[in-house]
Amino acid sequence: LHLSVCVSAALVAMAAELIQEDLTLTRRVGESVSFSCGGIQPCDNKNIPWFQMKETFRPILWIRRSDGEINKPYNHPQQDDFTAKKTQSGSELKINKVKVDHSASYYCSYKQNVKH
Repeated sequence: LHLSVCVSAALVAMAAELIQEDLTLTRRVGESVSFSCGGIQPCDNKNIPWFQMKETFRPILWIRRSDGEINKPYNHPQQDDFTAKKTQSGSELKINKVKVDHSASYYCSYKQNVKH
């Protein structure tokens, strides 16, 4: 019998911050690209939204950490081009077939509740 136990300390939770590596990625049209977002406590099941930044921030989708369900309620014009998955410490956003219109910056977000 294997049991997973989640333990978090208040000091660790307060110091947590998101980590986005590979801030500049270049791909040819038709290739795939993935962006990672990490630094989230493994037992924290809050939603992680992903944004596209061109002239303004535009939400693309959010992923539920508890079960990996992807939600696309924002009517982003390219929403069908994006998918996401949960990872052990966050989320990954993927574009399966890059188009010229995908040239932008991509960001994840995360709201952490800290009890005082």
